[in-house]
Amino acid sequence: MEQGKYMVNDKAISEFLKSFFEKKNLWEKLRAEARTQAVTWRWATESMSYEMPFARELYGGSNPRWIADDRANPKSHVRHGLDAQERIVIECGPGIQETVWLYEVDRRTGVQWYVHNDDVRIGSVTQYCYQDGRLAANHLHMGYRGSDTRMEYGDDRLLRSFSRHWQKEDEPWYSQYVFCYNAQDQLERIVLQYTDAQGQPTGQERLIYLRLPKGESLTTVEARVKSLLLQAIETALANIPQDEKLYCLLLCYTHEDLGAAWPPFLVWGRESYRRSVVERDEDVSYYLWAPDEIRDVQGEDHEYWFDDQELREACLLHAQLMDMRQSNTSAMRVLKQLAPEVLRMAKKAGLPMTDDFVVAFADNTGEVDPLKAMKSGLDAEHWALLKQRGYV
Repeated sequence: MEQGKYMVNDKAISEFLKSFFEKKNLWEKLRAEARTQAVTWRWATESMSYEMPFARELYGGSNPRWIADDRANPKSHVRHGLDAQERIVIECGPGIQETVWLYEVDRRTGVQWYVHNDDVRIGSVTQYCYQDGRLAANHLHMGYRGSDTRMEYGDDRLLRSFSRHWQKEDEPWYSQYVFCYNAQDQLERIVLQYTDAQGQPTGQERLIYLRLPKGESLTTVEARVKSLLLQAIETALANIPQDEKLYCLLLCYTHEDLGAAWPPFLVWGRESYRRSVVERDEDVSYYLWAPDEIRDVQGEDHEYWFDDQELREACLLHAQLMDMRQSNTSAMRVLKQLAPEVLRMAKKAGLPMTDDFVVAFADNTGEVDPLKAMKSGLDAEHWALLKQRGYV
């Protein structure tokens, strides 16, 4: 596959898209022309003009759909202006966002602005290119960064999409999604591969989508994830060093991007680290329970990531199902149920513990305060002891 040759015109396209950023006064003219062309207006749950293949499988969420005017909510839905050919020429909302769509032969360009009173700020310019009636390329320019993506088809199926990612003052980097199908031509899996400029894989890859097996649901996948995690954690406990007492064992997740750390990974806090935090006497209740801060001091030898394939694939399905619902409630339920069971397992494994040892779950970045969940999971006496000692 000679991917590199497809990037020949990307520089010219990028310069064209960049020109919109340099002529911000265009927005009033384009906006006025689009509104003149719009002969009908329709509401939808989301933008109806975004058309990157397998968007839901890649990014989650529900499929966008048209809705009746009397069911529209301007605070969350998008209003579309369509021309006489029923092409979307303008999108409004929610909030202060507007996008104008320009049409040419085998090409359409979307220019997005944020409009607030007299303040107009361009957000991005997107261009879709078509060949033989199907999407062939996508270009995104956000002023300081962007991407160029090319599609490759075979037997009327999308086989891969190859992207060049760029950012000002940095070297570009390359990746591709590889789409795999079953015997019924249904999408079975999507693999993300990092590549060189010619599209040759460098060896780094990650499975990012799996087709949900027949008969499975969020309920069944959640139960399997919990069971597999308990098995994996029991094995992991044997690998925790026993040369020093521990004051906590944290099940770490990432609230803003659950799939980045699902399955959750383990971080344990050593008593020496806790003493250093207390002696410093600065934001003690934060530094004691923030995984990133503990890892920064203790190092990689005091964390554990799970690599079992069965567990990782179950967690991938779990994350996909939660993404489609736009809710991580199921993961939080698993973590809440795991904490007391892992505590019993840790005691049984003979881990060296302080008398106030805690098993809890915490957002890896520290953005979500773990203390509320921790308090609800501990008995009153245990919490009172931690509070008395100034740890929470």
